[in-house]
Amino acid sequence: MKIKNQVIKFEQNLCNAKVDDNEILFVRVNDVVSGADARFEVPITHDAIVIKGGGDMRYYKSGNYDVFSDKKEAKKWKKGMSVEIIYIPKDTRVLIKWGTPNRLRYRDEASSKVITVGARGEFDVSVTNPEQFFRKVVGVKKEFNLMEFRKRFSETVATEFADIFLRIIEEKHLTYDKFTANKKAIGDSMGDALSPMFERDWGLSVLNFKIADFDLLDEDMNAIEDAAAEQVRQEKLKEYLAELERLDDKQWERDKYLRQLELQDKAAYYEVLKVAGREKPENKEELKCPNCGLTYKPTDKFCPHCGKYVSKDPIICPDCGKSNESGAMFCANCGKKLMKSEGK
Repeated sequence: MKIKNQVIKFEQNLCNAKVDDNEILFVRVNDVVSGADARFEVPITHDAIVIKGGGDMRYYKSGNYDVFSDKKEAKKWKKGMSVEIIYIPKDTRVLIKWGTPNRLRYRDEASSKVITVGARGEFDVSVTNPEQFFRKVVGVKKEFNLMEFRKRFSETVATEFADIFLRIIEEKHLTYDKFTANKKAIGDSMGDALSPMFERDWGLSVLNFKIADFDLLDEDMNAIEDAAAEQVRQEKLKEYLAELERLDDKQWERDKYLRQLELQDKAAYYEVLKVAGREKPENKEELKCPNCGLTYKPTDKFCPHCGKYVSKDPIICPDCGKSNESGAMFCANCGKKLMKSEGK
């Protein structure tokens, strides 16, 4: 029996989806055409892909349409011809959470240390090209499976993340300690890079791409911090050696500079002596004072027991700066008395 004014509607979908459902990116409606005057509706919230007789496929925007576009097509109609309509929402956004199942290897620019990085976040997708979306995503699927859809595109982002992320931080010259502070900028750049690919391949747009957090290992961060500290130490050592070189022809000033360095940074002091070839060899034998016969340390200038001057270092005159032999009593340049006590 012929049904007059047959109208195929969105509400006929078998999954009972509502027009304003914001977690469904397509619904399918199947019906058998009962007459040449059959029509179908596309709600204002949706676009539609209409497939007639299992072959002819056309795209429609919101509105009311005849199933048959002209009389010629209606004449070819045969009773029992099926019409399939895939309704695709215009503004629906589906939230997808993503994360990197495998950590990517990254060489920190400042320290040159190789560390591993993971990340997680979320983004929205919406359909921007219904025809491409139908061909590449919908296909023969009868219903939209949200869980399957989220899994598919979460994995896609995780796969693409490494190459895009490394390119972004290289362009921005970001070290690991600046990742968190720049996660919005990195997320925006990730979204800009992913959206053209999603639209080209699946007819989807990537919106509000966000990075919630980065995952860095404590041992990696400690290794970078240690490397940074070593770099600072080496820079300081270069400065100390450069200053020592500048004072090359002023022995008393060099000695004064080294004494100040010893008080300021003892570790650097010994390193400078070592590099400069002035490291004093460890004396395994006991040093005995020629005056009283008791022992003293290699660093002692005077015997701690009798006051005899025992140091082998030259004596710097406090008045004129002249470097005198270790046993001198008076300055050879100005006559200033250098030692008040020769011993008991």
